[in-house]
Amino acid sequence: AAIAVVNDQLYKESAERSRIEQELNVAYTIQASLIPDGAPEIPGCSVASYWQAARQVSGDFYDFMELADGRWAIAIADVADKGFPAALFMALSRTILRTIAFNRREPARVLERSNQLIYRDTSSDLFVTVFYAIWDPSSQILSYSSGGHNPPVLVNRKGKVSLLSTDGIALGVLEDVTIGQKQVKLAQGDTVVFYTDGISEAMNEDYDEFGLERLCTVIKDARRETAAEIVETITRAIDDHSGETAQFDDITMVVLKR
Repeated sequence: AAIAVVNDQLYKESAERSRIEQELNVAYTIQASLIPDGAPEIPGCSVASYWQAARQVSGDFYDFMELADGRWAIAIADVADKGFPAALFMALSRTILRTIAFNRREPARVLERSNQLIYRDTSSDLFVTVFYAIWDPSSQILSYSSGGHNPPVLVNRKGKVSLLSTDGIALGVLEDVTIGQKQVKLAQGDTVVFYTDGISEAMNEDYDEFGLERLCTVIKDARRETAAEIVETITRAIDDHSGETAQFDDITMVVLKR
């Protein structure tokens, strides 16, 4: 009788695990459908992207939006959590950002208004870092603002490296924030890599992070490659660095090449 009771309990636990696993797979499929085509046809640029969740679902996302005046918005974001809470907060943040993007022209205004709505609509302690840029093919200018996100790496065709940084804090922390805005004119051959900290903080078995310096070196060495090839080169470098160490954080990046 005792064996029968134990077997029945094990069967129920197995069925429950199977149900949860199935629900996680469905959740991942739904979330992946929210991530747009990683290589949109943006005038004047070639684009490639990468998105890999550390768990079944992710708190990272990237997005591309074709605006009414021919400009293109590019966003990358990272929710400060993992698993289901981060995935739900990611869906909310993405929806708000997309809505505001079509009603504001300047990147700073988009992030400031998005921050207000995220702050008012949530009662959790979660927040999201966002880098938001607008590419204007006619002027070849990239205008950008950051809500506390990792500054993208810009490498020109001669190998000079710079970071696209502005003033700003993560969205959802304070109701009213002031976010800075800058712009840069991209020349032929310039490469911009947007990324989340899952790349720079990827660790190996010795707890050594991949780091921003390594990332800049990899991009500089690969600057003559296509956008898609640069993505492959970066992911391969991270895999070589991490070795057998399991992925700790979500990994997301977008490569834009003039």
